[in-house]
Amino acid sequence: MPPDVIRDILEGVLRLMGIFDTSWVSMKSFLAKRGVRDDIATFDARNIPKEIRESVEELLFKNKGSFDPKNAKRASTAAAPLAAWVKANVQYSHVLERIQPLETEQAGLELNLRKTEDRKRKLEELLNSVGQKVSDLKEKFQSRTSEAAKLEAEVSKAQETIKAAEVLINQLDREHKRWNAQVAEITEELATLPKRAQLAAAFITYLSAAPEDLRKSCLEEWTKSAGLAEFNLRRFLCTESEQLIWKSEGLPSDDLSIENALVILQSRVCPFLIDPSSQATEWLKTHLKDSRLEVINQQDNNFITALELAVRFGKTLIIQEMDGVEPVLYPLLRRDLVAQGPRYVVQIGDKIIDYNEEFRLFLSTRNPNPFIPPDAASIVTEINFTTTRSGLRGQVYTDDHN
Repeated sequence: MPPDVIRDILEGVLRLMGIFDTSWVSMKSFLAKRGVRDDIATFDARNIPKEIRESVEELLFKNKGSFDPKNAKRASTAAAPLAAWVKANVQYSHVLERIQPLETEQAGLELNLRKTEDRKRKLEELLNSVGQKVSDLKEKFQSRTSEAAKLEAEVSKAQETIKAAEVLINQLDREHKRWNAQVAEITEELATLPKRAQLAAAFITYLSAAPEDLRKSCLEEWTKSAGLAEFNLRRFLCTESEQLIWKSEGLPSDDLSIENALVILQSRVCPFLIDPSSQATEWLKTHLKDSRLEVINQQDNNFITALELAVRFGKTLIIQEMDGVEPVLYPLLRRDLVAQGPRYVVQIGDKIIDYNEEFRLFLSTRNPNPFIPPDAASIVTEINFTTTRSGLRGQVYTDDHN
């Protein structure tokens, strides 16, 4: 049997290890077991039940001397550490018992902490997700704002376009109505165009030498006979702008002068101007100044030469101071042209002269009653600019309004 000190120490060790057989045989078996040192070294005081701890405390109290370090060391060098181990584990068990609620609370707090941290992590992830969504929404908002601004600008532009279109439609509607009126007017004019052209041709042919009152009465009678309500020669043969140009060139603005200007420019037969005041002749010079114009008098010594050159080179020739129609002019007035290959010639006096198609001839006299033989009357268009009382009245009226 071992000493009591060793036996008490080993009994305390066995009880803490959960071995209730404290006989010497059991003690020897425990000590002989392989790995007993490791079991003692790795023993966890948390595994000590309260009942065992209390029984070991009772043993420590009952045999206090056995667990005294000096007594234990005196009994055995190995027993002293075991005695200290028993006492330490009992004390540690007491400490563990006291701190167990705190550990439980700590474990709960740690669990809550982990849960909180996990929730925090999830919330952070959610927050990051929300932040990303907010960032995406901001970008979308900015994009939508830009699109809205563009759409607003486009809407504003479209509204302006609509307003402009409405204005244009209204203008086009008015223009359409005006065009319809013009179409109706032109259609009516086209229907009467042959009759009006016939009246204009008759005026140029038969009334150019007549005084104003005879012109007016004849034209009214012809208009009625043609079945027309009215006929305006000036409007039919020229425009207002042309009349303004003629006036700016020096043509008197009375009806007689305008009608005579129409005859001069529209007649296919050589015009013979009876122009006592020379106003019409001066206007004609101004009007034809860009047409290679040459002006001569019938009495000039170089009359024939100038005539030949004008015919050959296609000039525009005005012969002034005509007392009648010289026989040398008859071939030109009758257009007695002879074809010679690709060209035409005409006889002037004793000469055969090349005829240029651009040649134009105008005759003028200041004599109010020139002698025009019957055979010449059919090859010239006599145009009388002799001013009558009504003509003077028209000129004065026009000058007052200008």
